[in-house]
Amino acid sequence: MNDMTRIFKVAGVVILPLFFCACLSVQIIGHVDNPDRYFSKAYLQVEKLHQKYPHREGRAHRLYVLVHENSEGKLIQVSVPIWLVNACLHWGLKAAESEHEFREIKRRYDLDWRAIRDIGQFGPGLLVEVNDEDTKILVWLK
Repeated sequence: MNDMTRIFKVAGVVILPLFFCACLSVQIIGHVDNPDRYFSKAYLQVEKLHQKYPHREGRAHRLYVLVHENSEGKLIQVSVPIWLVNACLHWGLKAAESEHEFREIKRRYDLDWRAIRDIGQFGPGLLVEVNDEDTKILVWLK
């Protein structure tokens, strides 16, 4: 291996993680007894998206996740670009396809996981909402 190739590989190892970290935003807030103000703000963003894109036209460019667990008292906010989500889905699904359990789940529930390989196709708006006794989750695309 020549010196120039080695320099590019070392630069890639150093720069790529920094690049990916700059794209991803994760915030963990401890001791949140009343997460309603965070969720109200998120619902307002989702509502504005639905007003602007009533038929979810266009592509989403970013995925947002808001999670609160009562038992832990922590609130987690995540924001990640769609291209990074799609890359992770692609790599994860490719690796999982060889697993017996994955094939069994796919067969049992008749799920086509390839449909979500490009999550941005669903357009801006609410993607998932879960609200049970212990956990509240909101996932939306923007």
